[in-house]
Amino acid sequence: MMRSMYSSVSGLKVHQQMVDIIGNNIANINTIGFKGSRVTFKEMLTQTIKGASSPQDGQGGTNPMQVGLGVTTGSIDTNMESGNLQPTGKKSDAAIMGDGFFIVNEGTEQFYTRAGSFSFDKDGYLFNTQSGLRVQGWVATEEGNIVDTTEDNLEDIYLDKSMNPQETSFSSFQGNLAANQLNGFVFSKEKVEITDGTDRDTITVSAEPKTNSLAGFNEWSVNLTAQVGNFDVGAGTSKTTSFDITLDETGQITSLPATPSVTYNLGGSSDPLNLFGGSTGVDIEGQSLFPTSTTNFTSIEETSVDYQELAQRDISIDVYDTQGTMHTIDFPIVKTDFNEWTIPQNKVAIDGVSGGTPLGGDHIITFDGTGNILSGDQADFSFVPGGGITDAQNIELDFSFLTQFSGDMTADFKSVDGYPQGEFQTFAIDSTGKLTGSFDNGQNKTLAQFGLATFQNSAGLTREGGLFSTSNNSGDARIGIPGVDGVGELAPSSLEMSNVDLAQQFTDMITAQRGFQASSKLITTSDEMLQQLVNLKR
Repeated sequence: MMRSMYSSVSGLKVHQQMVDIIGNNIANINTIGFKGSRVTFKEMLTQTIKGASSPQDGQGGTNPMQVGLGVTTGSIDTNMESGNLQPTGKKSDAAIMGDGFFIVNEGTEQFYTRAGSFSFDKDGYLFNTQSGLRVQGWVATEEGNIVDTTEDNLEDIYLDKSMNPQETSFSSFQGNLAANQLNGFVFSKEKVEITDGTDRDTITVSAEPKTNSLAGFNEWSVNLTAQVGNFDVGAGTSKTTSFDITLDETGQITSLPATPSVTYNLGGSSDPLNLFGGSTGVDIEGQSLFPTSTTNFTSIEETSVDYQELAQRDISIDVYDTQGTMHTIDFPIVKTDFNEWTIPQNKVAIDGVSGGTPLGGDHIITFDGTGNILSGDQADFSFVPGGGITDAQNIELDFSFLTQFSGDMTADFKSVDGYPQGEFQTFAIDSTGKLTGSFDNGQNKTLAQFGLATFQNSAGLTREGGLFSTSNNSGDARIGIPGVDGVGELAPSSLEMSNVDLAQQFTDMITAQRGFQASSKLITTSDEMLQQLVNLKR
């Protein structure tokens, strides 16, 4: 009779414990990173009244006769399944999608959590807002590199509030140098009036680039057309005549006709008209077409040349020295021949000052007939920044992405490294656990890498007031990088909610309540039976 009462008492105890577990689960329904628990029961002791017997003499055997003596707690298991993710909009928050735990440190001991509610303290350290413990990972070098991601190198994650300057060592260029681009050659007046005192004429002047296959680059044909008079042409006369003139890329006259004059006749007057003063090696810009006065013509209206260096691309790049001071380098890429472009060293300016030998001479870039670069795709640029810096700074210039096709002139710098000193502005966390800082110098730099811990048996971890610690059955922590070797990725600006299933908890509550009621009813029944037994003797 007493066995049923003690069995019922054990039933009351375990069902009360089951309600305790359910209550804790429901209480933490909104606790971020919380992992629910469940309780399982197992039969307690069993009293054997009669053992089992073997079959014999044609008779069947008998089974053992046993009476159970109650129930006890078999296990309290932690459900380590992931909870739902909740976006928070807070950049320092992070949730784990998959396996893994954030690592936090309390002096000499490490703890683990799924609650990624993080913030930065006044010293720039990242800490868990629930426990106040600092988050562990690997801090990047000044260059933004994560060197060693082993467990021994785990340290507190913190924000580097400044970035050292980086000197420029490389710049590349891209775009098109227009193959059809010509320099400009126009006269200030297209009509020149000329008189001998009695007769008057108007000579129309123009300049056209020579495009036949024998013509050289920057070779022009100057055309003259008289309305009244005429020109001596060969053995006769004509109202039109022309002559060729060749210029270098800067507009210097390199060749004129062998006889740099043209004989003009008007009303019986005849005199040679000198062309541009009849000399080479002078700048064509501003030169008068007929600069020398003649005997027979009392007045010749002047027309001068407006020469424009259009067949070039002016490029400017900003570079930084070892102290982070910016220097502006200006240089033109000048067309000097068909399929040939030159950077004249004497036109290279550093902070507006020309001079020196930054390129070691003029740099020539050539292209093949298909518009692709043939030679001169690399150049070494060297200068001394000054301002206390006495060592030369070397910059590699890469022109290999330039092309030469007919069309727009689009050549410009593609990229340039180097930057000034920068101050921290904001940060971002990506799915691989990299913490990247943005600085006011326009640069981004990796500041740290989150480390995550995984376990052979994560359900075997010991709860430590919102945190977990290793136990004898959890296995040692295996430290890894999010998204690598089975470790879960991070969901930035999100938190993992509790994984408690409220519907399941209420269902379990009902079964626990009924189990408790049934056990208590059995005690009442046993008590009534004992009372009946006492009442047998009156």
